[in-house]
Amino acid sequence: MSIFKCSPYVLLVAVLVSGCSRQENAAEPAEPAQPAKAASAPEAPEEPKKPVPSVPPVGSPPPPPAASAAPDGQPGTNAQGAATLEFQNRIKAYLKIHNEAEGKVPNLKRTDDPQQISDREAQLAKAIQTLRAQAKVGEIFAPEYQPYFIKIVQDDFATRSAADRKALINELPKNMKADVNTVYPTTLPLATFPAALLRKLPDLPPELEYRFVGRSLILRDVKANLIVDILRDVVPTIPS
Repeated sequence: MSIFKCSPYVLLVAVLVSGCSRQENAAEPAEPAQPAKAASAPEAPEEPKKPVPSVPPVGSPPPPPAASAAPDGQPGTNAQGAATLEFQNRIKAYLKIHNEAEGKVPNLKRTDDPQQISDREAQLAKAIQTLRAQAKVGEIFAPEYQPYFIKIVQDDFATRSAADRKALINELPKNMKADVNTVYPTTLPLATFPAALLRKLPDLPPELEYRFVGRSLILRDVKANLIVDILRDVVPTIPS
Protein backbone atom coordinates (compact mmCIF):
# COMPACT_ATOMS: atom_id res chain seq x y z
CA MET A 1 0.00 0.00 0.00
CA SER A 2 2.93 2.37 0.72
CA ILE A 3 4.29 1.69 -2.67
CA PHE A 4 1.22 3.06 -4.36
CA LYS A 5 1.25 6.11 -2.11
CA CYS A 6 4.78 6.94 -3.13
CA SER A 7 4.19 6.37 -6.84
CA PRO A 8 2.96 9.94 -7.54
CA TYR A 9 6.17 11.27 -6.07
CA VAL A 10 8.25 8.87 -8.03
CA LEU A 11 6.47 9.82 -11.20
CA LEU A 12 6.96 13.53 -10.50
CA VAL A 13 10.68 13.06 -9.94
CA ALA A 14 10.99 11.13 -13.16
CA VAL A 15 9.23 13.89 -15.09
CA LEU A 16 11.50 16.52 -13.59
CA VAL A 17 14.63 14.52 -14.33
CA SER A 18 13.49 13.94 -17.90
CA GLY A 19 12.82 17.67 -18.37
CA CYS A 20 16.23 18.67 -17.07
CA SER A 21 17.90 16.14 -19.29
CA ARG A 22 16.14 17.60 -22.35
CA GLN A 23 17.20 21.15 -21.40
CA GLU A 24 20.82 20.08 -21.02
CA ASN A 25 20.73 18.37 -24.38
CA ALA A 26 19.20 21.45 -25.97
CA ALA A 27 21.79 23.73 -24.38
CA GLU A 28 24.73 21.80 -25.78
CA PRO A 29 25.82 23.40 -29.11
CA ALA A 30 25.73 21.14 -32.07
CA GLU A 31 29.06 20.48 -33.67
CA PRO A 32 29.35 22.36 -37.03
CA ALA A 33 29.08 20.16 -40.05
CA GLN A 34 32.39 19.63 -41.83
CA PRO A 35 32.28 21.20 -45.28
CA ALA A 36 32.78 18.86 -48.16
CA LYS A 37 36.29 18.98 -49.53
CA ALA A 38 36.35 20.61 -52.93
CA ALA A 39 38.09 18.76 -55.70
CA SER A 40 41.68 19.87 -55.64
CA ALA A 41 42.91 21.57 -58.84
CA PRO A 42 45.93 20.00 -60.54
CA GLU A 43 49.15 21.53 -59.35
CA ALA A 44 50.77 23.88 -61.86
CA PRO A 45 54.17 22.69 -63.06
CA GLU A 46 57.06 24.47 -61.49
CA GLU A 47 58.72 27.05 -63.69
CA PRO A 48 62.28 26.15 -64.62
CA LYS A 49 64.77 28.06 -62.61
CA LYS A 50 66.65 30.65 -64.63
CA PRO A 51 70.40 30.29 -64.38
CA VAL A 52 71.98 33.00 -62.35
CA PRO A 53 74.78 34.64 -64.37
CA SER A 54 78.11 34.20 -62.75
CA VAL A 55 79.94 37.33 -61.81
CA PRO A 56 83.59 37.30 -62.95
CA PRO A 57 86.10 37.99 -60.23
CA VAL A 58 87.51 41.46 -59.89
CA GLY A 59 90.42 42.10 -62.22
CA SER A 60 89.51 39.33 -64.71
CA PRO A 61 89.58 40.27 -68.45
CA PRO A 62 86.22 41.16 -70.02
CA PRO A 63 84.46 38.43 -72.05
CA PRO A 64 84.88 38.55 -75.84
CA PRO A 65 82.20 40.51 -77.70
CA ALA A 66 79.33 38.55 -79.24
CA ALA A 67 79.40 37.98 -83.00
CA SER A 68 77.70 40.79 -84.85
CA ALA A 69 74.54 40.10 -86.84
CA ALA A 70 74.95 40.04 -90.58
CA PRO A 71 72.72 42.05 -92.90
CA ASP A 72 69.41 40.70 -94.28
CA GLY A 73 68.60 39.02 -90.99
CA GLN A 74 71.20 36.38 -91.38
CA PRO A 75 72.74 34.74 -88.32
CA GLY A 76 75.76 36.19 -86.60
CA THR A 77 78.98 36.07 -88.60
CA ASN A 78 82.67 36.73 -88.09
CA ALA A 79 84.67 39.56 -89.59
CA GLN A 80 85.76 37.56 -92.66
CA GLY A 81 82.18 36.51 -93.40
CA ALA A 82 81.00 40.12 -93.24
CA ALA A 83 83.88 41.22 -95.48
CA THR A 84 83.06 38.48 -98.01
CA LEU A 85 79.43 39.60 -98.08
CA GLU A 86 80.52 43.19 -98.75
CA PHE A 87 82.73 42.03 -101.64
CA GLN A 88 79.86 40.00 -103.14
CA ASN A 89 77.52 42.99 -102.87
CA ARG A 90 80.02 45.13 -104.78
CA ILE A 91 80.26 42.47 -107.47
CA LYS A 92 76.46 42.58 -107.83
CA ALA A 93 76.56 46.37 -108.13
CA TYR A 94 79.13 46.11 -110.93
CA LEU A 95 77.04 43.51 -112.77
CA LYS A 96 74.17 45.99 -112.93
CA ILE A 97 76.49 48.44 -114.72
CA HIS A 98 77.79 45.69 -117.01
CA ASN A 99 74.26 44.63 -117.97
CA GLU A 100 73.20 48.23 -118.56
CA ALA A 101 76.19 48.79 -120.84
CA GLU A 102 75.59 45.54 -122.69
CA GLY A 103 72.01 46.62 -123.38
CA LYS A 104 73.36 49.62 -125.25
CA VAL A 105 75.66 47.58 -127.51
CA PRO A 106 74.29 45.69 -130.55
CA ASN A 107 74.35 41.92 -130.31
CA LEU A 108 76.79 39.91 -132.37
CA LYS A 109 75.44 38.82 -135.71
CA ARG A 110 78.19 36.27 -136.20
CA THR A 111 80.08 34.60 -133.39
CA ASP A 112 82.70 33.12 -135.73
CA ASP A 113 83.96 36.46 -136.99
CA PRO A 114 86.99 37.64 -134.91
CA GLN A 115 86.64 41.21 -136.16
CA GLN A 116 83.01 41.48 -135.10
CA ILE A 117 83.88 39.99 -131.71
CA SER A 118 86.72 42.48 -131.27
CA ASP A 119 84.53 45.42 -132.33
CA ARG A 120 81.74 44.53 -129.93
CA GLU A 121 84.27 43.99 -127.13
CA ALA A 122 85.62 47.50 -127.68
CA GLN A 123 82.11 48.98 -127.81
CA LEU A 124 81.16 47.26 -124.55
CA ALA A 125 84.36 48.44 -122.85
CA LYS A 126 83.64 52.01 -123.96
CA ALA A 127 80.08 51.85 -122.63
CA ILE A 128 81.27 50.54 -119.25
CA GLN A 129 84.03 53.15 -119.05
CA THR A 130 81.42 55.85 -119.61
CA LEU A 131 79.15 54.50 -116.89
CA ARG A 132 82.11 54.11 -114.50
CA ALA A 133 83.88 57.32 -115.33
CA GLN A 134 84.59 57.97 -111.64
CA ALA A 135 85.74 54.43 -110.81
CA LYS A 136 88.56 54.21 -108.26
CA VAL A 137 90.97 51.57 -107.01
CA GLY A 138 89.31 49.43 -104.34
CA GLU A 139 85.77 50.07 -105.56
CA ILE A 140 85.17 46.34 -106.07
CA PHE A 141 87.98 44.89 -103.96
CA ALA A 142 86.33 45.94 -100.71
CA PRO A 143 88.83 47.38 -98.23
CA GLU A 144 87.33 45.07 -95.59
CA TYR A 145 88.31 42.01 -97.65
CA GLN A 146 91.66 43.13 -99.03
CA PRO A 147 93.69 41.68 -96.10
CA TYR A 148 92.05 38.29 -96.71
CA PHE A 149 92.86 38.39 -100.44
CA ILE A 150 96.49 39.12 -99.64
CA LYS A 151 96.70 36.38 -97.01
CA ILE A 152 95.06 33.75 -99.27
CA VAL A 153 97.46 34.50 -102.12
CA GLN A 154 100.58 34.66 -99.98
CA ASP A 155 99.66 31.51 -98.04
CA ASP A 156 99.21 29.70 -101.36
CA PHE A 157 102.60 30.84 -102.63
CA ALA A 158 104.19 29.80 -99.31
CA THR A 159 103.12 26.18 -99.89
CA ARG A 160 104.77 26.05 -103.32
CA SER A 161 108.35 25.15 -104.03
CA ALA A 162 110.80 27.90 -104.94
CA ALA A 163 110.93 26.64 -108.53
CA ASP A 164 107.14 26.64 -108.81
CA ARG A 165 106.85 30.19 -107.41
CA LYS A 166 109.52 31.43 -109.78
CA ALA A 167 107.82 29.83 -112.78
CA LEU A 168 104.48 31.43 -111.90
CA ILE A 169 105.97 34.88 -111.44
CA ASN A 170 108.07 34.68 -114.59
CA GLU A 171 104.89 34.01 -116.56
CA LEU A 172 103.21 37.21 -115.36
CA PRO A 173 103.21 40.27 -117.66
CA LYS A 174 106.06 42.61 -116.76
CA ASN A 175 106.39 46.37 -117.00
CA MET A 176 102.66 46.67 -117.59
CA LYS A 177 100.89 49.67 -116.16
CA ALA A 178 97.54 48.39 -114.94
CA ASP A 179 94.84 50.76 -113.77
CA VAL A 180 91.13 50.68 -113.06
CA ASN A 181 88.72 51.15 -115.97
CA THR A 182 91.40 50.58 -118.61
CA VAL A 183 91.51 47.97 -121.36
CA TYR A 184 93.79 45.01 -120.83
CA PRO A 185 96.46 45.23 -123.55
CA THR A 186 95.64 42.77 -126.30
CA THR A 187 99.32 42.52 -127.14
CA LEU A 188 100.10 40.92 -123.76
CA PRO A 189 99.24 37.32 -122.89
CA LEU A 190 96.83 36.45 -120.11
CA ALA A 191 98.89 34.53 -117.56
CA THR A 192 97.39 31.24 -116.40
CA PHE A 193 95.78 31.65 -113.00
CA PRO A 194 96.68 28.81 -110.57
CA ALA A 195 93.69 26.48 -110.30
CA ALA A 196 94.33 25.56 -106.65
CA LEU A 197 94.49 29.23 -105.69
CA LEU A 198 91.35 30.01 -107.68
CA ARG A 199 89.38 27.51 -105.57
CA LYS A 200 90.36 29.39 -102.39
CA LEU A 201 89.13 32.79 -103.58
CA PRO A 202 85.49 33.96 -103.55
CA ASP A 203 83.51 32.77 -106.57
CA LEU A 204 82.93 35.17 -109.44
CA PRO A 205 80.12 35.39 -112.02
CA PRO A 206 80.95 34.35 -115.62
CA GLU A 207 81.42 38.00 -116.63
CA LEU A 208 84.47 38.41 -114.37
CA GLU A 209 87.74 36.61 -113.67
CA TYR A 210 90.87 36.95 -111.53
CA ARG A 211 94.21 37.65 -113.19
CA PHE A 212 97.72 38.54 -112.07
CA VAL A 213 99.57 41.48 -113.57
CA GLY A 214 103.03 41.82 -112.11
CA ARG A 215 102.51 41.66 -108.33
CA SER A 216 98.92 42.88 -108.60
CA LEU A 217 95.66 40.95 -108.53
CA ILE A 218 93.10 42.32 -110.98
CA LEU A 219 89.44 41.76 -111.76
CA ARG A 220 88.92 41.55 -115.51
CA ASP A 221 85.63 41.87 -117.37
CA VAL A 222 85.81 38.92 -119.77
CA LYS A 223 83.42 40.27 -122.42
CA ALA A 224 84.83 43.81 -122.38
CA ASN A 225 88.50 42.93 -121.77
CA LEU A 226 88.42 45.67 -119.15
CA ILE A 227 90.31 45.94 -115.84
CA VAL A 228 87.48 46.47 -113.37
CA ASP A 229 89.57 46.76 -110.21
CA ILE A 230 93.11 46.16 -109.00
CA LEU A 231 94.73 45.13 -105.72
CA ARG A 232 98.42 45.95 -105.68
CA ASP A 233 101.38 44.21 -103.99
CA VAL A 234 99.56 40.91 -103.50
CA VAL A 235 102.04 38.50 -105.07
CA PRO A 236 105.04 37.99 -102.77
CA THR A 237 108.50 38.80 -104.05
CA ILE A 238 111.02 36.03 -104.54
CA PRO A 239 114.79 36.15 -104.25
CA SER A 240 116.50 36.73 -107.58
